Amino acid sequence: MTERADLVLYNARLYTVDPAQPWAEAVACAHGRIVAVGSNEEILNLADRATRRIDAGGRLVLPGLTDAHVHFLQYAIRRQEVSLFGVRDFEEVRRRVRQAVEKAEPGQWVQGWGWDENLWDTQPTAALLDDIAPRTPVLLARMDMHTWWVNSAVLKLAGITRETPDLPESRIERDPSGQPIGLLREWNAIRLVEPHLPKPSSAMLQSWLKEAIAECHRLGLTGIHDQRVQREGRQTFRLFQALRRQGELNLRVHMNIAAEHLAEAATLGLQPGFGDERLWIGHLKAFADGTLGSRTAWMLEPFEAEPNNYGLVVTPTETLNELAVQAGKAGFPLSVHAIGDRAVREVLDVLSELPSFEQRSRGAGAQGEDNFSPAPPLLRPPAALPHRIEHVQVIHPDDLPRLSQAGIVASVQPVHLLTDWSVANKNWGRRARYTYAFRSLLNHGTRLAMGSDAPVAPLNPMLGIYAAVTRQDERGEPTGGWYPEERLTVAEAIEGYTMGPAHLSGKQAVQGSITPGKWADLVMLSQDLFEVSPGEIPETKVEMTVFEGQVVYQA
Repeated sequence: MTERADLVLYNARLYTVDPAQPWAEAVACAHGRIVAVGSNEEILNLADRATRRIDAGGRLVLPGLTDAHVHFLQYAIRRQEVSLFGVRDFEEVRRRVRQAVEKAEPGQWVQGWGWDENLWDTQPTAALLDDIAPRTPVLLARMDMHTWWVNSAVLKLAGITRETPDLPESRIERDPSGQPIGLLREWNAIRLVEPHLPKPSSAMLQSWLKEAIAECHRLGLTGIHDQRVQREGRQTFRLFQALRRQGELNLRVHMNIAAEHLAEAATLGLQPGFGDERLWIGHLKAFADGTLGSRTAWMLEPFEAEPNNYGLVVTPTETLNELAVQAGKAGFPLSVHAIGDRAVREVLDVLSELPSFEQRSRGAGAQGEDNFSPAPPLLRPPAALPHRIEHVQVIHPDDLPRLSQAGIVASVQPVHLLTDWSVANKNWGRRARYTYAFRSLLNHGTRLAMGSDAPVAPLNPMLGIYAAVTRQDERGEPTGGWYPEERLTVAEAIEGYTMGPAHLSGKQAVQGSITPGKWADLVMLSQDLFEVSPGEIPETKVEMTVFEGQVVYQA
């Protein structure tokens, strides 16, 4: 017998993402779980006096959405900084920085993010910041966070001079005389500055995280996969745990661990899935290359107009292979950043040698079973999580079948297409045909999990769905869509934000669809994505977000 409901949402156009029952009118929730899905009459019969009844008014209701690739602490911090995202006028960049400098206290840093030199005719340099900030340290992170633009005050603080050598897998841009010009590309160069950055207090960071969680709810997100990029992983994990203890973590957080922390995790015996229903350990995150916009993605052929530039190798294949072996012994699946077609191929070469998802699933045992007995190398993770490649931004057509053959999930960010399509044309020429090749990947049997890469791109999943469905930017360009043969349907894009991330977490039994027994995470939208014209999708607002059976946002 179905139990009485705490919450009933009825008179809805309920898209469940459950092939056994794709559409319904109503859903009942109790004790944080979905207990029934069906007609209005069936579900309202489960209500009593204490039940909260919500009339959806015929609106579209989806499972709570999950962003499969976000840098959450960075997102929370960047919300406090100077935003340069989408700014096409270089003088407007300088105006915003000047305004922040004028407000800054002596010795206070001015930090910003989101700039994209592909929108300007001007090369960013320290000199172009020095005249508006001669003494105030200024640090502006590129939209992909893989390049930092700093002024001379920062170069001086960090001790970066003509004599400073380029570090492996990174680059300090210089003028013809060898003098650094204020652009630091990739992490080893960026880390020269990191020790000198001001450090916000834990209380301040916790407050910013709570604001960011509230923004997730406003956007219909009830889960994230947090990618560790810089050295803030330990701090972020502690902050999330503090929020969990305080009962304020109303978000499901799949925490990926930076590769540099593998030895510590292995020593402690940590395994994927360790945690609870709101915070758990996920994959091991590594990098193969740089990015498209910074022209540091690792390519099979050189960048257009740069015959000697094949991009940067952030982690050599031999090192990545050894990491894969050690990660396997510790029980961790890999999550590898790969943007260029050479990077994607090298990562596929490494991951294809590891046991497939199906092989690991057969040997992993039931959840909760003891998996710590002696095992051969490449021990299977207890939850048998699939390996994942982050971005898969451009892929050689010969490699399209290889992800599904090895059981690898493509963790993709359609929202990047809004700004990248013209840059890809410029930097990759004819190779742009297989950039964001969502349809081709799907047709070859690859599972897609979708995210934003925030703060690199907007967190709003409606923009990601729009980009996947139209392959146009917000101005509707290019006409007809950029390589429209790679477009997805609305249903396929929604699955990318629901069941796709759930499978990556090994949580498909409790997350990703509106199915009895699963977590009661729901989102109600202002308009029906299946009925409006694709160009109207970005205008869609969230009317209500339900997390674990509780309304956490209402417009």
